[in-house]
Amino acid sequence: MDLSKVYLSGVLFLASLSISAQMAMDNVSATVNGVSSPIEDLTAPRTDLLRTETGDFIYGPATRIKFKIVEEESGVATTYFKVADHPYMKSDGRQMMPHDLADGSYNMKYYSTDNEGNQEPIRAEKIFIDKTGPAIRSGFSTTPNSFDNGLPVFSKDVNLAIDVKDDKVKVQKVTVSINEGPQLVFKNTENIDLTEYLNSVNDDHIIIEIRAYDTFYNLSKEVVEFKKSR
Repeated sequence: MDLSKVYLSGVLFLASLSISAQMAMDNVSATVNGVSSPIEDLTAPRTDLLRTETGDFIYGPATRIKFKIVEEESGVATTYFKVADHPYMKSDGRQMMPHDLADGSYNMKYYSTDNEGNQEPIRAEKIFIDKTGPAIRSGFSTTPNSFDNGLPVFSKDVNLAIDVKDDKVKVQKVTVSINEGPQLVFKNTENIDLTEYLNSVNDDHIIIEIRAYDTFYNLSKEVVEFKKSR
């Protein structure tokens, strides 16, 4: 019997056992109770502020602040954010802008941490708060005959046009009520001609209530009042 061959076979067998044992230990370290768990996670999450329904970072009074967080290893623990000089808050996807902030531009800062305690660098985005309804502009294209207690008095057909615009978001709709009558709804909000409606009213004293709503349902109101002589 060649003892050198026997010795070599034994060494190879022991080496094979050692490698198998090490692989088994690695598998145990990577899997506990069937759940995969990374041995070490040194990568912080990445957080992005989601755009609002405007397609930008414009927020109305009731717009929720939402984020998209990418964390592929240990899972996201918490996202924090702050607006202007307000303190940081935990995000739960339901918060809205602080009520004491007026219309205007502000800086929002935010970041996330994962379950291993890794924190991403603080990120920032410029946002705009819009709590103001659209601008309503109305005007007569006919000249009044006279004035009665400050109200214009017309003797002929009354030509009245309304123009509604918003420089930040879309105008959703405009409603018009004449002498508390049925509400007229207009989706095309530029150059609304009320002449036909007004000339069908037989009252001498006419009060028109105009309401305009933007994307966030911020409301603007205007009242136009005049008289017609017989």
